[in-house]
Amino acid sequence: MSKQRYSGNPFRRVSYISPADEILSVAFKQTSNLRMKTKKRRISREEKIANFEREKISSLAFIITEKLERIINQFPWIESLHPFYGEICDLLSNIDDIRRILGRLGGIEKQIKEMERDHIARLKETDHPEEMAEIRNQANGRMASLVKKARGDINYLIRSIKKLKTVPDFNVDYPTVVIAGAPNVGKSSLVREISTGKPEVGEYPFTTKEIVFGHRDIGMTNIQVVDTPGLLDRPFRERNLIERQSIVSIRHISDIILFMFDISEDATISLEEQFNLFEDIEREFPNVPIIRVLNKIDLLSEKEIVEGKNNLKTEFQITITDINSLKPLIEEIEHVVKNSVLQSEKFKEILKLTISDEFLQSDEEKIDYTF
Repeated sequence: MSKQRYSGNPFRRVSYISPADEILSVAFKQTSNLRMKTKKRRISREEKIANFEREKISSLAFIITEKLERIINQFPWIESLHPFYGEICDLLSNIDDIRRILGRLGGIEKQIKEMERDHIARLKETDHPEEMAEIRNQANGRMASLVKKARGDINYLIRSIKKLKTVPDFNVDYPTVVIAGAPNVGKSSLVREISTGKPEVGEYPFTTKEIVFGHRDIGMTNIQVVDTPGLLDRPFRERNLIERQSIVSIRHISDIILFMFDISEDATISLEEQFNLFEDIEREFPNVPIIRVLNKIDLLSEKEIVEGKNNLKTEFQITITDINSLKPLIEEIEHVVKNSVLQSEKFKEILKLTISDEFLQSDEEKIDYTF
């Protein structure tokens, strides 16, 4: 497993996992293509055969262990996974199973190397070509048997990585604004409007809908703005276990939640249901600041806007199509994020100084540059 830090989805760098049968097929094919080498110095026929059998055993062992090592090293270091991706890994697969399987593959790799040493040592004990071939065949069989026993483990990794690579490539080092609210309240439209650049659209493994996420450059860092359709848009009591656990995973990347209300005639659920959803999210994310927003005010009368603001305690009233109504909201998001970046241990990497303290003069060492 690789210990290298990866700020996005660490499972996306797993390029290909060879099935057990393919590992053996490639290893035996490449080994069978070996040809006996001629030596400059004169050696006996038995020595030539022994050298050739030794080369075949070593070649088979090398190819198998190299492919097993490649599987192990492609996987991220489980212990250093960001909590968000750790939760996701446990949901879509089983993090402990993956850890055990990678450990078992590492054990097989060591066993094959031991078999290589053992059978090569046995070659030195005989000078009969038939016995040498038998020793090599025994090595082949024992190595192949070990790899075949790992077939189920390797297939499990293949199935797991296929699911894990679908998780959006969030940058866990960036502050993240998660947009919540009822279906069709305008969440994805808001992501598109306040993102600098074209937002990305991708699958989220726990919903049948596409996730929309974009970025906004605020100078000291980028902000990620995310809509998670199918997760934070209906009452939690209606959730199955996997959906509830997936909401827990989102908690690890949520630095601000922007909750959108819709009291227009277009609203898909009642105001009471929307407020219950708001309270669900407030309970589930107790330490995350929540900004309340009333959307679609272009469809409301002045009286309805005032009543909505007072009843829901919304801090901002917006219309997605009116950029001027979005400016105060954008300014507030940037203000909250900047304070969070400056005060939170989570973002210490962003604030690393790029000049050494030795170049900063203290008050006692002021230098007069006038001559």
